[in-house]
Amino acid sequence: MKKLVFSALVVVALMFAQSSVAQISHGGEPLFNSSMTKAGVPEMNHPGIDNQRYLDEDLNAVKGAGPLRVGVMQDTRLDVVGEAKAVKDASGTHYLMAVESEDATFMTLHFSQFEMPEGATLFFYDESGDFFLGSFNSSDVLDDGTFYTQAIPGSRVFVEYNVPAGQEPGNLVIDRLCHGYKDIFQSIAGNYEAIEESLKGAHGVAEGNCHINVVCPEGDDWRDQIRSVVAIEINSGGYSYMCSGAVINNARQDKTPYILSAYHCQDLEDVRGFTTYFLYQTNACNGMVGPGNKSIVGADIMAKFSYNGGSDFLLLRLRQNIPDSYKPYYAGWERGSVNPTNGACIHHPGGDFKKISFPKSVVKGTGSYSKFLVTSWYTGTQNKGVTEQGSSGSPLFNADKRIIGQLYAGSSACDYMSGTDLYGRLFSSWNGDGTNTGSLRTWLDPDNTNITNLDGLDFESSSTAIVSPEDAINNSSLCNLQVYPNPSTGVIHFDVDALGSANYKLYDLNGRCVKEGQTILTATSQAIDLGAQHKGSYILQLHTSSRSYTGMVIIK
Repeated sequence: MKKLVFSALVVVALMFAQSSVAQISHGGEPLFNSSMTKAGVPEMNHPGIDNQRYLDEDLNAVKGAGPLRVGVMQDTRLDVVGEAKAVKDASGTHYLMAVESEDATFMTLHFSQFEMPEGATLFFYDESGDFFLGSFNSSDVLDDGTFYTQAIPGSRVFVEYNVPAGQEPGNLVIDRLCHGYKDIFQSIAGNYEAIEESLKGAHGVAEGNCHINVVCPEGDDWRDQIRSVVAIEINSGGYSYMCSGAVINNARQDKTPYILSAYHCQDLEDVRGFTTYFLYQTNACNGMVGPGNKSIVGADIMAKFSYNGGSDFLLLRLRQNIPDSYKPYYAGWERGSVNPTNGACIHHPGGDFKKISFPKSVVKGTGSYSKFLVTSWYTGTQNKGVTEQGSSGSPLFNADKRIIGQLYAGSSACDYMSGTDLYGRLFSSWNGDGTNTGSLRTWLDPDNTNITNLDGLDFESSSTAIVSPEDAINNSSLCNLQVYPNPSTGVIHFDVDALGSANYKLYDLNGRCVKEGQTILTATSQAIDLGAQHKGSYILQLHTSSRSYTGMVIIK
């Protein structure tokens, strides 16, 4: 619900690069992705839409009324097996067809029936053949028996369905397609009339030119957090929309694929599905083309809290775990009521390549805005970025690099840097409306550890659940660990009935792991140097090959 205070055409670049594989698939390459075979493929033509009509509507619409609209949904009925060209050879039968929506800038296909025999494969590719998705198989069907693709560039999508010899063809029916009406692939194709258009801040077709690409030096201190931020495409009712969001950690640190975004990004008619895009960013600070994107289709709404009296948060759970190849970072968070500190906002303004902005100030809202944080931005030559429509749902990080809110609305823009933005407070979202489906607490702290903050988790890190101090002490599976001296200045000794390698974790009394590592236990040396920790009490857990120990440590 990002508000803009000027009237200008919002032209969008969604998160799709010319990558050979983007949506999670099972590998392989299509057999018929060549100009020769495409020439004989039957075309299923749709009349398309009047792109300019919708662009004009966006131009004149009141900004801030919802997420950013990018496409129009069209009903259809295409039976792949019944209407496609069938080519038979020794390996089986290959069904080929092209689906066209005149003048579309991108397309997505939705299958109401998705029944495939064992060994069958499905591919999608564009006119140029540079972009393809697949292979997909029967395991990719969603819980409701449907399937849909991420966006595919251009006005024509080729469908290739390969059925092994001796197998019945199954049933594949396309019931909806999205006709993209905004030139979202301009930046990816590099079709610029002047090199100046490709400079920092002007990638894709974001409305403003004051934005900072995340690969620029300004983002060096935020490399992990940058990997947590995603773009979200929402198919709803008769349209397709987009917002921003972030992968967020939970106290179990088990890499559950939660995405934090904004309530208003789903406050739409008949939401049909979500597609989440990762790693959509430029390959250089002033680079013109990004390195590609990765996407996951399908997500379930776990919790939400309205902007009408609430904090405008939305928590999604992706229907597939995030592959390591996507290099996800599960962002940390802070839910305390302490005064916020200035950090960064990372987002996809106007659906553009990922950007980073630095607020000049962050303060708690008052009165009717008490559930929000208010940000102001640097102006003039001090510019450090702002946000735009399409940035909605993007995370606001504090100076400790933890999420403290998500973007709701505001008036800032590249030519109105003195405007302010509102972020729903994670403090308010934590308990939300008090229900499981209206609070973050249930999902981000499922074991009620009552921690107030949590650091992020990298995809390469091992998953380690946060435990409450009480559970750590009272856990019957843990042997008591006596340490000395206690209090200590950092180096502690103990005597355990074990030799060899041992892992340890040190927790503060909020249940947050503040240090972990490995030590070698010998008959003459059983000690750990806990380093420079703040004064206070901690819980130490020591894990050997045969048993685990826990004890209280006091640092003086």
